[in-house]
Amino acid sequence: MILFISDLDGTLIDSKLTIPPESAAGINAAIARGDGFAVATARTPATVEKILEPIHGALPAIVMNGAGIYDFSRQEYVKLCPLGSSTETAVRNVLDTLGMGGFLYTVKGNHLYVYYDQLENLSQQMFYDMRKDKPLKTFVQGCPESDVTPVFFCIIDSGKRTEVLAKALCEIKGLVFHRYRDTYQPDTWYVEIYDKAASKAAGIAWLQAHYGGIKTVCFGDNLNDLAMFAAADESYAVSNAVPELKAAANGVLSEPDIAAVGRFIGAYK
Repeated sequence: MILFISDLDGTLIDSKLTIPPESAAGINAAIARGDGFAVATARTPATVEKILEPIHGALPAIVMNGAGIYDFSRQEYVKLCPLGSSTETAVRNVLDTLGMGGFLYTVKGNHLYVYYDQLENLSQQMFYDMRKDKPLKTFVQGCPESDVTPVFFCIIDSGKRTEVLAKALCEIKGLVFHRYRDTYQPDTWYVEIYDKAASKAAGIAWLQAHYGGIKTVCFGDNLNDLAMFAAADESYAVSNAVPELKAAANGVLSEPDIAAVGRFIGAYK
C-alpha cells in the first residue's frame, strides 16, 4: 500500500473549497487499487468533512496542523495534542501586551468550541462568518469554560502585527507556531499556535503506525508542510508552492490547475 497524504488549501482545493471531479476520480482510483489517502491540513474537522465528501474511503484526517487526528467514520478524535496550561497562559499574556485578540480552539467530547473576545478586523469577521454554522464547531464569545481542552490559538491580522507577535512567541518554550499569508487574501496573515508535540509529521507517524504502507508520498504548497515533507519517503510541491517548499521537495507538479495532485495520485505507479 502507498500512503498518499495531501495538504488542502492551495494544494488539493480551490477558493470554493472543493476537490475537482477529475482530482477526486484519481484519488478514488488509488483507494480502489488498495492504496491509502489522507489529508493533512490546518483546517478543523468541521470544514474538512464537507470537503472530503467526494472521496470514498479516506483515512482519518490530520487536522489543525497535527494537533488532532479525526476519524470521520467514527465521528471522533483519535488523537489530540492539547496546549499545556502554562503555555496557554504565556500566549495570553503576550496577546494582552500587544493588544491583539484571536480565536482559542478547544475540544469537549468530539465537538470544537471556539472562544473569542471580539472580532477586531474584517478578516476575523470574514473568518467567523464562513465557519460559524458548521455542525462540528461552535463559536462562543467570552471566556472558555473550565471543562474544555485548549488545543490551539488562531490569530488573524496584518503582516506587520503578526510579525511582531511571531518574535514574541519565539521566547516562549513548549509551543510551535506557524505564521503564513492567506492563500486567497494576500493582505491577511495567520499565526497559529500549538503545543510543541503537534505537527503534520507527528500525524503522519500515527497514520504509518496504524495503517502501514511501503511508502509515504506527500503533497503541499506552504511553509507548514516542510515538516510533513521531511517525514515522507517522497514529497511533491504544487506549481504555486512557496520557493522554500519547492526546494525541499523531490519534485514539483508542473500543471498549474488544482487537479494536478489527484491526477498524479491516480496515475502513480
